[in-house]
Order: sequence, then structure tokens, then C-alpha cells
Amino acid sequence: MTQRSALRRTLLSRDFLLAALGVLLASALCVGLGFWQFGRFEGKRDVAAVVEANYEAPPVPLDEVLPSPGAELDATDDWTPVELTGSYCTDPDCVLYVRNRQLDGDVGFWQLAPFHSDDGETLLVVRGWVGSQGDVSAPADPPAVPEGELSITARLRPAEPTLDRKIPAGQVHSVNPPQVAEQLPEEEPQLVTRAYGDLAQEDPEPSARPRALPDPDTSLGPHLSYSVQWWLFALFFPVALTLRTRRTVQELAEDDAQDGSPAAADHRPRRVPRTRRPTQDEEEEDALIDDQRS
Repeated sequence: MTQRSALRRTLLSRDFLLAALGVLLASALCVGLGFWQFGRFEGKRDVAAVVEANYEAPPVPLDEVLPSPGAELDATDDWTPVELTGSYCTDPDCVLYVRNRQLDGDVGFWQLAPFHSDDGETLLVVRGWVGSQGDVSAPADPPAVPEGELSITARLRPAEPTLDRKIPAGQVHSVNPPQVAEQLPEEEPQLVTRAYGDLAQEDPEPSARPRALPDPDTSLGPHLSYSVQWWLFALFFPVALTLRTRRTVQELAEDDAQDGSPAAADHRPRRVPRTRRPTQDEEEEDALIDDQRS
């Protein structure tokens, strides 16, 4: 049998077809996982680029980023610093605390207060992080919100999703301005509804304030290397199947060549003819001929 015949026979075998199907599924899965990891890499890369472009940028007026209180914060404007002049609402019912916020491995609260700008808009501002009272789910000795006229610089963040859960008075689960507004003592004029501020600076500087939130993480993580690894895995399976198929074809061709060669035929056992025992007359004739010769 020729090499081509052995190849055709191997490719049409049940074992090869099942193996090829398995390779196809495994490679497709690896390719999909590679693109998933690459998508996560691209997402982190884009976020890091926005942070690097905006985080340390000079502050701008609020209306340059959000032309109206109901405007959506564009993804490219995330972390943009804005400067406002006005005052906080210092009514105890105005100061809220956002639950379950971590800092350096500890769980605590964000201090949240509305800031009324001289331009007539109200921006919810996270002033920082405060610890919890041990087993009691309440902030521990939070600094007071400063009173009077001041200027603040805050970095804009998109509003968080709404979380419908029962919470203690004076606390919220997320910084969602329309939901937070329901807990404020009175309706806030021109409340910015789709963004909030992460406090960077207050002028004049208060004697005490909550701990500042950490800088955003701009690391890209291992997602790019993971995607390359998954794509290499996707190549491994067809390469392994190709090598296995090639070896199978060679072995099959060699076996068939040995079975059909002339040398193999010469070494086949020959049939030995059976001999007939001579009769008595034949034996007597042979003895007479031997006597005459002698």
C-alpha cells in the first residue's frame, strides 16, 4: 500500500474523526478564552489611559464637563478635576455614610455630603473614608463637615448603580444621586444626578477630614500574557494531532509494505509433499534390480 493510500485510510478512520472533532472544540475554546482575556486587557488599558490623562489635570468649571445637572459623565471625562465655590449642607441629616467601603483591608464608610455651588448646582461629594465601630455597623468618630464658604476640587466619577436594600438611617449602599436625594431632608436644587465628586482638596483646609481615598489602580494586570498563553494552547492541539497522524500513516505504510514484499513471500513456510509407502511388488522389483547390479 502506498503512502497516499495509508493517509487516506487514516483520515477516514473513526479514531481520527473523533480526535479531529475534539481538537476543533478545544482550539475554539482556547481562542475564545484568549480573546476574552485580551478584551479585559484592552478595558484596563483604556481605563489607565483616561486616569493618566485626567487625574492630575488642572481643575475646570463643572459646566465644562457636565453642561447640565442631568448630563451623563462621558467615559473619557472620568476622574476629571472640577473646581466649585460654595458651601456644604452641614445639617446632620445631610451627611450620609456609604456602607462597606474598604481601605487598606479594613471595611468602613465613605462620608458623603451635598455641596451647593454658587452657580446654583449641587454635587454629592465623597470627602473620604472613616472606620467602623467594630461590631457595630456605624462610622467611628467621623470628622465634621466644614461650615461656611469654601472652594473645593473634586474629581468626577460616574454615579453608582441603585441598590434596593434596607439600611440604617443616615447610611446608603451606593452613591446614586437620585436614590441618595430621597434621604436628604429637603430637595436639593439642580442636583447632579449622573455623577458625584471624589474630594481632592478643600480651601480653606479643615483641621480634620476623613482619610483620602487611594489613587486609582492603573496596572494592566496579567491579561495580555494570559491571552497569548491561551492562543498558544489553541495551536498545540492541531500540531499534536498532525504529528500523531503522520506517525500513524508511516507505521501503517511500513506494515503493509512488509506484508506484501517478495522477501516476505520467500520466507513463507512451504508445503512438504507427502510420500506413499511402496507396495510389496515394488519392493521385490527393487531388490531384483539391486542383485543384477551387484
